[in-house]
Amino acid sequence: MGREITYKAEEYSRTKKGHPFRTDVEMFTIFHLLGDVRNKRVLDVGCGEGIYSRELIDRGASYVLGVDGASDFIDLAKQKNKGYEGKIDYHHSFIQDFKGKEDFDLAVGSYVLSYPKSLEEATEYCEAIASHLKKDGQFIGFNNNPFETFNGSRYSKYGFEKIMKGNLEGEEVIYRVERMNNPIVNFYLRPKTYKKAFEKAGFSELKWKRVLLNPLQQGNQYWKEFFDGQPPFVAMVARK
Repeated sequence: MGREITYKAEEYSRTKKGHPFRTDVEMFTIFHLLGDVRNKRVLDVGCGEGIYSRELIDRGASYVLGVDGASDFIDLAKQKNKGYEGKIDYHHSFIQDFKGKEDFDLAVGSYVLSYPKSLEEATEYCEAIASHLKKDGQFIGFNNNPFETFNGSRYSKYGFEKIMKGNLEGEEVIYRVERMNNPIVNFYLRPKTYKKAFEKAGFSELKWKRVLLNPLQQGNQYWKEFFDGQPPFVAMVARK
């Protein structure tokens, strides 16, 4: 399970640099938590069209392997790989079907752990990620925030609409993003479910991290509703 993709590569890739939350929250948070990636081998889980894979190399990573379950994303990533040959490779597979050799320093996953619907599925994802990491390797994730639950719709002013129906395990969390024809369908899992999945997969710790705002945007009232209470997204850092 966890293999249903409800949108196309072209429409999704348009949003990665088309909305402020992508660059000023998502990308800023991920690279702040990754820290210095120079000379690191990095697995990009759910790599999409490779935006983070290329950014990792630009920031000094020695090698990146991007993996994604959607063939159109992999095709698009390869089309954009000019100048990165030998530094980035792409593999078409869902992460839970792709076991590794414990030879990566870091793994990064943007929204990838928003797709499992149960503890069992989440454990499969985490076990696969762990199989690629060296001892003490880290996974940096950016995810739907399981600490935020509500009934209804929020965040339309930020270029997307988040729709929830409470906090039942496996309940759909739907994102309707501007410039996308199709919705993104994620699933709700409680924080304790994620914690147990990482533990079962052999990770020694999981830390939740509040998402960050690019300092250049500090003081901008545009972001007030986004960061009041629990933001729509959360970051996670898991150590093997």
